[in-house]
Amino acid sequence: MKLRKSITSVVVALTILAPAGTVFASTGETSSETQATDTSTTVPARKDSAQAAAFRASMKAWQEATRTWLNGRAAAMNAHREAIAAASASLKTALGAATTKEARKAAMESFKSAREAAKAALDAAIAALGDRPTRPTR
Repeated sequence: MKLRKSITSVVVALTILAPAGTVFASTGETSSETQATDTSTTVPARKDSAQAAAFRASMKAWQEATRTWLNGRAAAMNAHREAIAAASASLKTALGAATTKEARKAAMESFKSAREAAKAALDAAIAALGDRPTRPTR
């Protein structure tokens, strides 16, 4: 039993120390092939044609037009959301105060007309923006 414990402790000690020994023996070189290094510090000149410059200019114009279109659309959508939220709050208040069936019906009609007005305003704003700008091609 004593011999088994000592053999086990020697094996454990060797397995712990074995990787450390190989690390110290390593030279760090893992391959025998040589690696070419680029010592140039200059960037090659870019061949820029007039066609490429025109394309870049049209891309910048397209990006700006698309950004403007998206911002306008987002503003119209936010205005629509706010109008619907205001109409919903008005409906909730009116329904809470309504005591008769006619009052509840009038509150619902008021909400429906506000919702239709908000939708018409959204449609008009999106129509005023026009179609989304098309991306230029090379």
